[in-house]
Amino acid sequence: MKKNKRIQSFLRYKIFLFSSVLLFSLALAGCGKKKNSDAEGFYIYCLDASDTKVAFERYTPIGESTDELILELVRRMEKEPKDISMKKAIPDNVKLDEYFYNEQGDLSLYWSASYGNFTGVSEILRRAAIVKTLCQIPEIKNIQFYVAGQPLTDSNMNAIGFMTADTFIDNTGETAYMQTASLIMYFADHQGTWLSKVPVEITYDATLPMEQLAMEQLMKGPDSIEGAKNLLKTVPEGTKINKISVKENTCYLDLSSDFMEKRSNISDEVAIYSVVNTLVELPAINKVQFSIDGKQVLLFDDRVNFGEPFECNLDLVKN
Repeated sequence: MKKNKRIQSFLRYKIFLFSSVLLFSLALAGCGKKKNSDAEGFYIYCLDASDTKVAFERYTPIGESTDELILELVRRMEKEPKDISMKKAIPDNVKLDEYFYNEQGDLSLYWSASYGNFTGVSEILRRAAIVKTLCQIPEIKNIQFYVAGQPLTDSNMNAIGFMTADTFIDNTGETAYMQTASLIMYFADHQGTWLSKVPVEITYDATLPMEQLAMEQLMKGPDSIEGAKNLLKTVPEGTKINKISVKENTCYLDLSSDFMEKRSNISDEVAIYSVVNTLVELPAINKVQFSIDGKQVLLFDDRVNFGEPFECNLDLVKN
């Protein structure tokens, strides 16, 4: 009787062991299938026919490793989309020479020199499509571009650096491609005799230079900015930007004559340095040279030297 019980116990143990091995094998198989299913639902991002926004089509890759997925997705972006209303993100004359990525998920893409032929909206849209496509790979977190061995730069020759899929706000079809940026603005205090430093988050048209965006935001004033209560606008109503450009770290700003009709409750220095300090906060700018309607004006309000470039003045900033 005891012998039969031992046999039955032994048989139950073997059945349990066999079942455990079987379940473990199925679990491993399930993990393998999950890895493939994770790759399903990928999107190949491309451009719409009019080069005004990023479009996409669904794609299921074959590769499984990070290297396989990078090369496969790039190759797919080099081909025309199945939808004839879309255009491929990587043109025929642009080639990926090499790439590197590390354990932190930083991917560096080295493009041929011909990538540098694309500027403005066209380049931003292509870059957005490439970044959004490759950031779907689980191991890839950040992506940076090199062109002919050099870091990709913006219009001010600043390196763009690492980007993520969230760097690019999905466009809704307007001709502008919208992004976000953090700016530091300088508005007048409630007495108009000191400057107050205000951080501002803006959504902007990525085809516009940052110096123009900063100036336009300053001209709007502090009313719509959170945390800027009791501050005063410094730029007179009606002021227009005739031209703005940056060369050798100096911002050349040509304004309409309305700027000379300064606001009555704002001191001369505050009016000038609200503009200067705001623009100098941008990485590529160290000085600001004013002109009015295309002409050099020597004096502001008949008393302040206005003909030379201005540097940042933090002595006017209220702590």
